[in-house]
Amino acid sequence: MSVKTHYIEFRNALSKNDIQKAREEFEKAFNESFLFYQQKMTNNEKFDVSNEEELFALVTLFDNIIGYYKEKMYEEGISYCENLIELIDSPKLKEMFKGFSLGMQKGIDIDTFFKEYVDSSKVDAEFPMFLCNFKEKIKELI
Repeated sequence: MSVKTHYIEFRNALSKNDIQKAREEFEKAFNESFLFYQQKMTNNEKFDVSNEEELFALVTLFDNIIGYYKEKMYEEGISYCENLIELIDSPKLKEMFKGFSLGMQKGIDIDTFFKEYVDSSKVDAEFPMFLCNFKEKIKELI
């Protein structure tokens, strides 16, 4: 199965409150995504956001970063964000990962970060699966 398929199965299981299946599917999606991540790091390549598998690998890695953020595992989350900034050509996604990295670097809890810095009223036309719109207040963290 593909990253995309596992990720969609993960989301479907979550919507049905099937926590066990959600965990299994996310783990499969993450393992496949991590392989992409390692390959990109090793070969000094960029993720191709026009490739569905690579895009869903990024979505899965982003979900994992959010998990690190929720658990206050800031070092792990920051490390992923900073590496992904270098592995993506999209300025919008670079900015998103930088914003989340800054929030973790400042030790801002995730609920406060979402409330004060993320503009959840906007869904990005290009990347609707990411939280890549920020409020002006994000500039205070730079």
